[in-house]
Amino acid sequence: MAPRRFTRALLLAGPLAFPAFHLVVALAAARNPWWSFWEHALSDLGGPGAADPWVYNYGLVLLGVLFALFSLGLLSASRSKGAAFASGLYFTAGVFLALIGIYPSGTRPHTFVSTWFYAQSFLATLALSLALLHEKRYKPGAALLLLSLSPAPLAYLVEALVGWPSVAAIEYFGAAFIAAAAAVATATHWHHPEPPKTPHGIQGRHTPLQE
Repeated sequence: MAPRRFTRALLLAGPLAFPAFHLVVALAAARNPWWSFWEHALSDLGGPGAADPWVYNYGLVLLGVLFALFSLGLLSASRSKGAAFASGLYFTAGVFLALIGIYPSGTRPHTFVSTWFYAQSFLATLALSLALLHEKRYKPGAALLLLSLSPAPLAYLVEALVGWPSVAAIEYFGAAFIAAAAAVATATHWHHPEPPKTPHGIQGRHTPLQE
């Protein structure tokens, strides 16, 4: 198990990815004054028609790295196999997020990798919620369960009642739920236990004195 400070630094990468995402979009949009949040998709900022698409695409790769680091912090702080499994799903989501930047709008894999980033993130949140409920950590488990299962029905409800103004609005809606889940997961695992110390001060190792 990693030292607590290092684990906390990794955990913070998850919630920090959301404000970093705003910075990436703002920088890319500044280079593309034609782009509108209410008319276009976020991925248009990295597509063939964008000026300096590398700003958005490289930004997504960096955000994917942040999300992967968050998953490693979650793995380090996990108390059960279920939570460790969920951290693996979050790591895969981070890979898909980076792949959105590698395969931007206009390339064949783009739709697949962008869809699976969202799907994998919500599956990871669902898995973590069930793990926490099994650990009898009911409040964060219930919160994560709600954050994993409610986005799709709410998105369809909005579409049926008023309609989404743009693809970017739907994408941001989903990203907000993922960010909220990362914040809950980070807060829940912030006070993870330190590794036990042996009489020789070596953490996590078996010594003859323990036999």
